[in-house]
Amino acid sequence: MKIAMIMVVVMLMAKAVAAQNWVEERTYVSGAAITPRIDGLLTKTIKGDVGGFCWFQIQAAYSQAYCGPTYSPKPWIQLALGSGIETDKHPARVGSYVWLGNAKLSGLATFEDGGSGFWYKVEANYQIRKALGLGMLSERYHGTGPKIEFSVPHTALKLWIAPLSDRRSFRPVIGIRWGL
Repeated sequence: MKIAMIMVVVMLMAKAVAAQNWVEERTYVSGAAITPRIDGLLTKTIKGDVGGFCWFQIQAAYSQAYCGPTYSPKPWIQLALGSGIETDKHPARVGSYVWLGNAKLSGLATFEDGGSGFWYKVEANYQIRKALGLGMLSERYHGTGPKIEFSVPHTALKLWIAPLSDRRSFRPVIGIRWGL
């Protein structure tokens, strides 16, 4: 709960300065189980190609947040490395990401480790039309699959779905992303 309160304060103080500022509700469906989760990435340029970020996840049985510096040697790439906490017996958590993108094509690869173990998420999107994007999503413990994204006209909202699967099961994920 403390992590959620900290992230709300950070979100209220953050100003939208880059394409990677967003908060998203994603719902995982596995058989009869439905698991909602909130993810967010907030970035801010400090000076030139150096900035900072905060990444967070909140769900019923688990939460985490970590922050750190970013480096953008070119407008189409951002590298980040941070540290923070998670709800685990050993709460220390470290994470990093690489963002690549332009107006049509973008990708985000996030890697973490700490008390609860290694985790990753890789997303890519190609903007086919103003309101339609196609891509892929791969997330540890949930699987890999295609992703289709719809932009809601005249808003900062995107609706998406990704039918993920791995060797054991099929888990569709439905999301609503709010660009800040």
